[in-house]
Amino acid sequence: MWILIIIVFVLVLLVITVLLSKINMDIRLSKYGKNDEVVFHITMLYGLIRYDYDLPMLKFENMEKGLTVKVKKRKNVGMGASRKEDSETQVNRRKIDFWMREIHEILAATESFKIWMKRTLSRLSIVKLTWSTQFSVGDAASTAVATGLVWSVKTFIIGWLSYQVRLKNHPQLVVVPVFEDNPQFSTEISCTAHITLGYALYAGLVLFVRVLKIKGGVKRWKVLLFKH
Repeated sequence: MWILIIIVFVLVLLVITVLLSKINMDIRLSKYGKNDEVVFHITMLYGLIRYDYDLPMLKFENMEKGLTVKVKKRKNVGMGASRKEDSETQVNRRKIDFWMREIHEILAATESFKIWMKRTLSRLSIVKLTWSTQFSVGDAASTAVATGLVWSVKTFIIGWLSYQVRLKNHPQLVVVPVFEDNPQFSTEISCTAHITLGYALYAGLVLFVRVLKIKGGVKRWKVLLFKH
């Protein structure tokens, strides 16, 4: 009897520990001249599961071809060997129209999807956010005027973000005007956020229930998921 109680206690403790664990997300976006990079790291279950996404190339071809995006993916589970995948895609007007149609399909296939998204984002905590920008528009006077504009844009974005997610610490914003004749621009955004695994599972369950409430919702989601 005592052995059974101990086993049940250990299982309950294990479940609670898993549900209270955090899904940690680290995002870094940088642009230095013509060099662009986006790095996205996800860790789950105290680091046992890791996903890495690296976009080392964002190259604008022309108005017709759009943006060429090269993606490097890596997945680690436990102490096993990582699995790597490389891919390349074109982001053009046709691709954007395709994404917009998918968004409309998701909204139509889910009851109150916007409300669900807003509530889920409200449980996302941002523990670190830094955003530095250095630029010159090629003229000292114009650069000085643009500096105030850049500050206003950043402040507006952070203010809007504070209503969508939980900001645990005050964001670090930096704007450095460069008074040179040659136009230049560089910026870097670094963000660390997390959400508990328990709430993520709960949000997934709520989403599934909302899909079930729409006639044909599950079928629509299957079509969307298996397109990729």
